[in-house]
Amino acid sequence: MVLESLTPVLIKYRYWILIPLSVVEGPTVAFVAGTLAALGYFNLYVAYGIFIVKDLAVDGVYYGIGRYAADTAFATRLLTKARVTGAEMQHVRSLWNRHGWRTMFVAKLSWGLSPAFLAVAGIVAVPIAAFLRYAVVIALVQYGVLLFLGYYFGDAIGPVSRTIRVIGYVAAGTALATIVYLRRRLRA
Repeated sequence: MVLESLTPVLIKYRYWILIPLSVVEGPTVAFVAGTLAALGYFNLYVAYGIFIVKDLAVDGVYYGIGRYAADTAFATRLLTKARVTGAEMQHVRSLWNRHGWRTMFVAKLSWGLSPAFLAVAGIVAVPIAAFLRYAVVIALVQYGVLLFLGYYFGDAIGPVSRTIRVIGYVAAGTALATIVYLRRRLRA
């Protein structure tokens, strides 16, 4: 799908298309939905609820995959090929236990790597109550900010296609900074 065609699709199908698009690209769609809510195409609170429920469901699936598929031969083979040893898993476990909020924040905001981070939370057996608490609070803040920015500043930044490009550049920069940060933390 071409990014410029996102707005007409959202306007035409509204909430029905918001759900699958938010699974594919939640933050960008949240910003665009916030902009469209300012124009009267969406109820901001309904869109916010959709994003939160979707985020928790997807995060729970990744956590469950890590928690219940970690002992399979396939997962063991993947971890071995990635040269992930027990020492690295112990380090990751300590990150989740000592710095759960920060680890979840980095996990949720690292585009492309988020599923792996969330699955690792399941592998290292982060308690489900703590995992969901982290996920709920960070999703509430993340989507609240994105919808707010879209609602109040979407039309001030420029056309939606330009806005999406700017968000993509910011996201790429954030992902790169996150990767650099994590590499330094894991080496320490």
